[in-house]
Amino acid sequence: MSDAPLEYASTCIIPTTFTDFKLIGKKDYNYDSQVYSFEIPGGKPLGLPVCACILLKAPGRGRKDGGGKDDFDGSDAVRPYTPFSPPDQAGSFDLLVKRYDGGAVSTWLHELPLGSMVGFKHIKFNIKAQYPFEGAKRITLLCAGTGLTPMFQALHKLMTTPGDDRPVVLLYGNKAPQDILLKEQLDAWAKANPRLKVVHVVGNRPDDPPPPGWATTDTYTAETGWIDEAKISKYCHAPAADTMVFVCGLPPMYAALCGPRTEKELKEGSTLHKLGYTTAMVSKM
Repeated sequence: MSDAPLEYASTCIIPTTFTDFKLIGKKDYNYDSQVYSFEIPGGKPLGLPVCACILLKAPGRGRKDGGGKDDFDGSDAVRPYTPFSPPDQAGSFDLLVKRYDGGAVSTWLHELPLGSMVGFKHIKFNIKAQYPFEGAKRITLLCAGTGLTPMFQALHKLMTTPGDDRPVVLLYGNKAPQDILLKEQLDAWAKANPRLKVVHVVGNRPDDPPPPGWATTDTYTAETGWIDEAKISKYCHAPAADTMVFVCGLPPMYAALCGPRTEKELKEGSTLHKLGYTTAMVSKM
């Protein structure tokens, strides 16, 4: 075992090499999402910067290229997650994870018993645009599913920091109303802060009709279909040097809106590019 000192990428207490944390809580959030709580030794806070994520390792859950859901090749699967608990929460941190059919890591987590040790690390690549998002006077958040969690992290600072009065738009996509995560807190922030505009987009296809009872309320605008060029043009802040757009979701969402998460540049021909946004205006979370 190496005695070399641990390296840290930021104020986060998780080092740049995988370190085990104990699973101390798991509970259902809704029909396909769970909250997982992990113990931080010594009662310390996580101290994760806003915005940033951590990497979780699922041993042996790597898959062969082009393989099916059970075609594991013996390698480890690594996925980024953003805790939705406050960075200053003492003694633990919480992940909200949607369980996908055949999801290598989400199903592995779901089957873990309490007391299991799970490996996490935090590297510089996972530190994204940092609050207070210098130079940004208008902020747009585009996300789907559990891609909400880094946006939730940003919103917590944007909505609770005294003196921060910047207008914010959250355009949030899900398959159905029951899939919307952390809706109660989003409603509360929207009600207390008229500068926050929340638009919920629900649907499995771009042309889906609205589900029964789906309607705009005093805390959000109800839309159907997918997050697309028309909805971004209608609701989001227009391209400008002092506008920032954050994007988070599954790979197909990145591909359509801005290009792969692993590439800093805004992809030519992507939705945001066609609308006039530039690389400097877009942060891939």
